[in-house]
Amino acid sequence: MTPIHFIEIAEETGLIVSIGQWVIHEACRQHEAWVKNGLQPMRISVNISAMQFYQSDFCGMVEGIIQETGITPSFLELELTESMFMQDADAVVRTLRRLHALGIKLAIDDFGTGYSNLSYLRKFPIDRLKVDQSFIKGIEHEPVT
Repeated sequence: MTPIHFIEIAEETGLIVSIGQWVIHEACRQHEAWVKNGLQPMRISVNISAMQFYQSDFCGMVEGIIQETGITPSFLELELTESMFMQDADAVVRTLRRLHALGIKLAIDDFGTGYSNLSYLRKFPIDRLKVDQSFIKGIEHEPVT
């Protein structure tokens, strides 16, 4: 079974929400274990599914994990896909602002596979933009218009 197939099944069954919660918790817990064993703190990134992100208690769940594990919020980066920003922009902005206010870093992953409007992104409090390879592939051979 490929990871994509696994994720599809997890989303279809709704298990992606509990799996995603476990992944965030384990990433934060492991980060703190590394720090306690002498490693320098580093940013850890966790991909978030749309189903997980749109859960009504998503921010509270993340905040609870931060409190439980003791991770400094700025070392946690949540990666969201571009398509998630196009569903209910106002709700997305509210959620992102709440996460950002906690000190969590936010990234858009796979930018260029959907709407791909850079000016549209200004309304979202994101820290990092990860451009999809397909968006820039061959750009050096494209004529400038």
